[in-house]
Amino acid sequence: MNRYLRTPGLAAFAALPREAVTDLVSVMSLRTYRKGSHLFYQGEEPHAVWFLETGRAKWFKTSEDGQEQILQIVGPGEAVGLVALLDRKPYVAAARAVEDTTAWTLAIHDYDSMVMRHPELALLVMRQLGDGVRWLLEHVHSMQNRSAQERVVSVLMRKARLDESGERVIPMTHQEIASLAGMARETVSRVLSDLQRRGAVRLTRSMVILLDAAQLQGGMQAARA
Repeated sequence: MNRYLRTPGLAAFAALPREAVTDLVSVMSLRTYRKGSHLFYQGEEPHAVWFLETGRAKWFKTSEDGQEQILQIVGPGEAVGLVALLDRKPYVAAARAVEDTTAWTLAIHDYDSMVMRHPELALLVMRQLGDGVRWLLEHVHSMQNRSAQERVVSVLMRKARLDESGERVIPMTHQEIASLAGMARETVSRVLSDLQRRGAVRLTRSMVILLDAAQLQGGMQAARA
């Protein structure tokens, strides 16, 4: 296996031929973003796409009155800015690091050159875009006509991932979960505390640890009844 594919940020290219991965890495750069710094701005002319290696970044839109709406929070192995690779229009939302973050960047003009040499790269990007659109559609659907508990549980189940110890974790604060669920932070905190009392999750300052997925989903079914 190509040694580059052992890194989370480049794992998305695992389906590509070895030569294609090597060519891609030769034109990509690994950049560091301090907490609070932007990867790109809403309305900015498109120039690159980012594949996160470490840390997390939020993808969000800002309204005319300055209110932020979080669309997605991405972590290692996920990408932001993919839409610009296809439509070449200004970024529809901004991306900002919510903690110190490193990301592999691929300039749009380099992407064009790579697609000419390796057409399968275009198919891979389209699949990733499709996954992103599907996530957003399912997320919007899950937020409609649901109870507070169902909305929180939906976010937890969709954002859970395995960490190095094998635990299923959601590396998000209560405020970040609230933003994705479209709820007040205080309401989310009450729901999470109830889930912890029932033994479904364990809470820390920076993440939620999923202990019992069956109980979590059972709670959702009970809430609907």
